[in-house]
Amino acid sequence: MSLWISILGTGVAGGVFYFCLPWLYCRWNRLRLRRQAVRRACVVLTLDDGPGRRLTPAVLDLLAAGTVKATFFLLGRNIRENQDLVRRLRAQGHEIGSHTYDHLHAWKVAPWRCVSDIRRGFKAIDDALGVERGRYPFRPPYGKLNLVTLLYLWAKRIPIAFWTTDSGDTWLFDGSRCDRAATAVEKMGGGVVLAHDFDRESDEVHRYVLNALGAVLETAKKRGLLVSTFSQLRSVRP
Repeated sequence: MSLWISILGTGVAGGVFYFCLPWLYCRWNRLRLRRQAVRRACVVLTLDDGPGRRLTPAVLDLLAAGTVKATFFLLGRNIRENQDLVRRLRAQGHEIGSHTYDHLHAWKVAPWRCVSDIRRGFKAIDDALGVERGRYPFRPPYGKLNLVTLLYLWAKRIPIAFWTTDSGDTWLFDGSRCDRAATAVEKMGGGVVLAHDFDRESDEVHRYVLNALGAVLETAKKRGLLVSTFSQLRSVRP
């Protein structure tokens, strides 16, 4: 009996380290990010899961009209057929980050698969830009890390990017609520907004994304908030 109790105790302790410590780090990171954004009166627009053949160019046109820059966390499998869009992002001065290659959930697959997915995501960006071992901020899929992926990113000194406000474009499709992120930014006095620029079948969702981003930019202009990239915000001490 004591052997089984010992084994169970070891398993529980391992789970605490493997899941709970990264979870606590993520919570702390988000709080720190919010504090930085509010302190600097800053808004960061971040786009995940792209590039999308139709939506990404529309987002770029919107940002160009407002003369602002955003951070795009690209999904490796969407880069293959859209390398020209990756180069356009760089040419227009936007920040490029990685969102892995296949969007694997760090709590649901083996840790070595997660690390491989991270590395493949970075390489896909390098291939599109024609560089080697580029350094890009990283946003974990679903906002989840395990102990192995966290330690890997720390060892490589890769900035880990979370968000403070979700635009709702993957789960909230009521066009009347497209100002959700803008309302949160106005209430907090800043923030890091999460949106997605991968192509969807519904044009309504595309309009939602564009309207949500437009509402945030309008709020930033009205409140006098600075619009910056993730790395520009991160360079400011909390």
